[in-house]
Amino acid sequence: MRKRLCAHLPRALLALSLLAVVPLAAAGCSRGDDTPAPPASPEEMGLMEIEIAAPDFTLPMLGGGELTLSNLQGKVVLLNFWYLDCPPCREEMPYLDAVGKAYEGTARVVALNIGDSESAVSRYFGDATIHMEVPLDFDGRVAADYRIGFPPTTFLIDSQGIARYVKIGPFENYGEIAAAIEFTLMKENE
Repeated sequence: MRKRLCAHLPRALLALSLLAVVPLAAAGCSRGDDTPAPPASPEEMGLMEIEIAAPDFTLPMLGGGELTLSNLQGKVVLLNFWYLDCPPCREEMPYLDAVGKAYEGTARVVALNIGDSESAVSRYFGDATIHMEVPLDFDGRVAADYRIGFPPTTFLIDSQGIARYVKIGPFENYGEIAAAIEFTLMKENE
């Protein structure tokens, strides 16, 4: 059945998916293991299409410094809102970090923490090297600007600062997050 699903993907999307997630696509379509095939459309993984200017913000960062969203223009930004007492948020964090590493130079992953103390977030990550930005929204002001109701919520913002997609709820795996970035890149080129 997995081979049939892969055969029905549009050629252009299949080519992009293979470039973005070669190991996942190959494993899911050829070995017959439990690795899922890449999503065929944004809707398949719960991305809702939007087109609004992403509200700008400046927040302190885990470990020091500040992050201003508008300073990231020029690259696609995956902006994920999360907090520590949210089990689905913690479950998708390793996938977000892996995508941050894989897409370095093409996209930025911003894991914006809502309401937790810097010491608690620091304990959560421990001494791990992380490949994403972790701004701290102590009072929930930025989450309110984005009208976050249920974390995790993720916005995909194009290189011009336009939010193109929003996903309410967690991503299921690395392949979904990589595909979300690819869909955003394709949307920019339309």
